[in-house]
Amino acid sequence: METTMTPDVNIVLLDFRDRPGREMVVENEDGSFTIIINSRLSTQGQRDAYYHARRHIDNDDFERSDVQSIEVAAHELNIPTNAEKIPESKYLARIKALQRRRKKIQKQLREYREDMAFLESCGGGFDSFARGEYQKLYGNNL
Repeated sequence: METTMTPDVNIVLLDFRDRPGREMVVENEDGSFTIIINSRLSTQGQRDAYYHARRHIDNDDFERSDVQSIEVAAHELNIPTNAEKIPESKYLARIKALQRRRKKIQKQLREYREDMAFLESCGGGFDSFARGEYQKLYGNNL
């Protein structure tokens, strides 16, 4: 007689609010798992998220470290053999460029906020909301 072990699984529905994602799986200290499912999903979406998480648990994905192959197996994707493999360094360079751009934009935004605070502190009846409404109604040419 063959005995199979099924891992203990706790299921929690949680509102992810602004966080992207459908589900998360956490391996607990006692070897059990907790599947946290986004409560904003439809009933079918929650069911699909549960089955997706169970495939990760059933395939022992927590023992592996190659995320790409784990997701390919979980989604049952077939990658064509002639698919172009892009080196990791290309993605890292793009990520770093985006981070630099983001930093520059954040600095510019800080400067704009400081300028607005200065203008508002000068008094003289400057009202940024009224100015915005004026621009929307009459444009910048008046």
